[in-house]
Amino acid sequence: MGLFSSASQAATAVAVPAPKTMQTVFDEADDATERNRIARVGEFFAKPLSTLDGDGGDLLMWFDNHFQPLKQIGAGPLPGSDRQFWKSTSSYTKWREVVRRRIKTTLGMIAAKKTLRERIDGWTPFLALLEELSKDHGPVHPATVGSVQTFSDRARAAGIDPMDLTPDIVPAFLDGMPVHENKASTRALRALGRHRIFPQIAEFLPEDFDTDFLIPTARTVVPESIREMIAEMVKTARYDHSTYDDVSESCAENFNEKTAGTYCAALVALARAAQDTGVVDLGSLNCLDSLFETRVRIATVRHWIDLSETDARFGLRTAADYVRIVAQIGKANGLKTKKWLKNLKKNQHLQEGHAAGEKMSPKNRSFCETLIHNPADVRTFLRQHVLYQDRAKDILATDKPLTQEQLRIVRRYATCAAFSALEIRGAGLRKGSALTAECDGVGQNLFRKTTGEKKIFELRIPQKDMKGGYIEMPPIHVRDDKYCGYEVLDWYISTARPLFDFANPEFCKQKECAQSTHLFVSEQSARPLSGGMLYNWLIRSSAEIGLPMYPHNFRHGFATLLLARSWSNRGRAAAYLGCSVGVLDTYYGWIDKQQKLEEVQDLLAEALAGK
Repeated sequence: MGLFSSASQAATAVAVPAPKTMQTVFDEADDATERNRIARVGEFFAKPLSTLDGDGGDLLMWFDNHFQPLKQIGAGPLPGSDRQFWKSTSSYTKWREVVRRRIKTTLGMIAAKKTLRERIDGWTPFLALLEELSKDHGPVHPATVGSVQTFSDRARAAGIDPMDLTPDIVPAFLDGMPVHENKASTRALRALGRHRIFPQIAEFLPEDFDTDFLIPTARTVVPESIREMIAEMVKTARYDHSTYDDVSESCAENFNEKTAGTYCAALVALARAAQDTGVVDLGSLNCLDSLFETRVRIATVRHWIDLSETDARFGLRTAADYVRIVAQIGKANGLKTKKWLKNLKKNQHLQEGHAAGEKMSPKNRSFCETLIHNPADVRTFLRQHVLYQDRAKDILATDKPLTQEQLRIVRRYATCAAFSALEIRGAGLRKGSALTAECDGVGQNLFRKTTGEKKIFELRIPQKDMKGGYIEMPPIHVRDDKYCGYEVLDWYISTARPLFDFANPEFCKQKECAQSTHLFVSEQSARPLSGGMLYNWLIRSSAEIGLPMYPHNFRHGFATLLLARSWSNRGRAAAYLGCSVGVLDTYYGWIDKQQKLEEVQDLLAEALAGK
């Protein structure tokens, strides 16, 4: 081996960078608090930091896999919960944020992002415009700005400007991303598609910018003409024309707008399956009657069953739901759909899917089983509306102006308190039904009433706002003599609800905008609070009081507590939840079986004792 060859190899060996470990992250941190928090990673695994190198891969990805963000953990336990490694969810969140940022700094990601964002290119004025349009409750939501800015970092790294967001470039760009980045980028692009109606935003995008290309290429595109015919069919089924009033030119609804959207999606899936199986050419259809014919039915149902075995996002439960919806909408439009329903009853695969939809999920059953065996959890469950209210009041008990963060926390606790009061002291409503409540305006359905010395809130849920629109709930009363339900709602409406801008008369007067009539108000508009936001707020707030749960757990919790006391309470539970006794038998039969097994064990024990 020659001298130059040896020198070359030595230089190469020197040039190989040392692997990044958590020890490297620790050594590069100057702040003592940061070093302490990084050291806790070693304490968590009971290993030296120098051995924690991300298992030889991406150190940041390794960290994220072991220490997930709070929203991803949801109502589940924190890492190391069996050792009580974290005092609270907030301490875990702060720790994770600091350590994660130090890892990104060590890996050079922070510097790289800073360099990208300092670059002057097509994104620079565009992001500045979006930022300006987001101020003072402008037309662009701040979250949209953040989403687009994150997408712009990826686009800049690939040399893509806003004007380059064309169908020729974007799909391949998205395909090269990890799944979570692909989803986030897709959401950002769709947001830009919605905001393109503003001319100043449209100027930065391609002239023919259209997000239709975001539909996966594996999915057959359903023509707009077919979608319009589907919408007409669903509209026909939605309204009960026998109740038409020529004065108001209106009639009663069989189901609400949200359900109509679900039904449209099912018929779009029918059209797509018919095209994919080759039994129908969507481009030549001028009427949808042929989609309900025998040959289409057989091919479509077979296609959906096959799809449930190959596509993780499509299950037999979805297939069964689609068949039911197709039969319902077709019948309402005068078409023969008996054989669709016969398939639903006779086909073993669809029966399996239908049964899956009627069984309690393992997650919910685990919650119910834990609840009925833990008296402390039962007390927390039944008085959580007061616990949320107390936390909100503690923050409000100050002479200083609330910070933006404190205001958001108060809104979260107060909303959870009012929603819980409706659920616990009123009736076990689904979150969608509760969020339709209006306390003012022409659509008001929550009323404050006085009967003698008694005060009540009365909530009336229209049949169309119940699941499927089939069950009508009687007026729901929240009384002032039962465990603070009335008091919590009264406090929420008078004190907490005005903390939402669009429920505050002074704010609406100043901004010259309409005041919201909804009981639960969005933070950014006069629209009702979204179900997703309520879901996020409740799982976070409930975890903070020591009983992690979801909004739907109210219904399951009530039924479980009633039926665990006595299986004869099925009628009471059905009335409280607004469902049939048969549904309770299907969902909660395990309670009856468990009680019978325990009774048999008691009888055997007595026999053994000679009693």
